[in-house]
Amino acid sequence: MSLVPVTSLEDIHRLGRYRGGILVFKHSTRCSISTAAQHRVRTWLTAHPEVEVAYVDVIAQRPLSNELAEAWSVEHQSPQMLWFREDGSVLHESHFGIDARWIESLN
Repeated sequence: MSLVPVTSLEDIHRLGRYRGGILVFKHSTRCSISTAAQHRVRTWLTAHPEVEVAYVDVIAQRPLSNELAEAWSVEHQSPQMLWFREDGSVLHESHFGIDARWIESLN
């Protein structure tokens, strides 16, 4: 499994693609809902070890989290999963909507 800690947009854009887009997981270490979402993402990743998911700790990396919200025109939420597509559009889900079914639906 590959949750890859990132500290910049450049780090994110260097990651491998999943179905033509970049996956980003934004996590708050202070939130039990975020911890549950992180568990669901990690569980999904055990079945998809080839996939890299950018990991943003929204507490430690608040400037990056805000930069993502602005650059990708997505309201900040935590936990939040983003899929930045090659055409520049972004699909996103948050809280209990982050699960294997949502990730598998990306295309």
